[in-house]
Amino acid sequence: MIVLRIVMRAARSFYDELSFHVIAGLAHLLAWLLVLPGPFALSAVYTIGQKAVRGIGVSWGVIWSGAKEFGLRSLLLAIVVVAGYGIVAANLWFYNTPGISPLPATLTALATPLFIGIGLVWTMIAFYAQSFLMELEQPGVREALRNSLSLTVLKPLPTLFLTVVALVALAIAFVVPPLLVLLPGFVSTLSLTAVRTLVAETVQPDGNSTAKGSKEEG
Repeated sequence: MIVLRIVMRAARSFYDELSFHVIAGLAHLLAWLLVLPGPFALSAVYTIGQKAVRGIGVSWGVIWSGAKEFGLRSLLLAIVVVAGYGIVAANLWFYNTPGISPLPATLTALATPLFIGIGLVWTMIAFYAQSFLMELEQPGVREALRNSLSLTVLKPLPTLFLTVVALVALAIAFVVPPLLVLLPGFVSTLSLTAVRTLVAETVQPDGNSTAKGSKEEG
């Protein structure tokens, strides 16, 4: 099963750079306490995962370069992702607040699962977004989201299962707080492994891929 292969590959790559992930994970948690540095730290975490997945050696110089190169784009992407969740949450609140929603109860009952479903799809897209932001030859937030949507549509079941794995890891980390240090590294490695594996499966016989512009070196 492809999902199991992806999880196993990601686990091996994550373990290979565990010491870097521990230190970067601590910095990541501290950075998000200040909010704005958070995306820069996330870019550093994904840089470690990216090099590990490609089998390339990691150094602090490479990590710092990744944070500088992708930090601002990651900040913009984070704003877009949070805004998407905000829209979903606002709609759920609107249609489930008595006296505000213009819809009858029967239609409200349909609107609630609809927007929950939209939130789940947005989570699946967000699972790939940072990886595509760093993997594309010409990185950009719009391009990363477009490729994330394409991969989600083309590979819905693997994407759903991998997103569930990431959410389960998140739940376990909240139950065992010390694991929050390792969570960003594991999720980043899982996402990067998934992107590279699933995109490779979508490559057509003529060499064209439905997820455009993904780097394949390494």
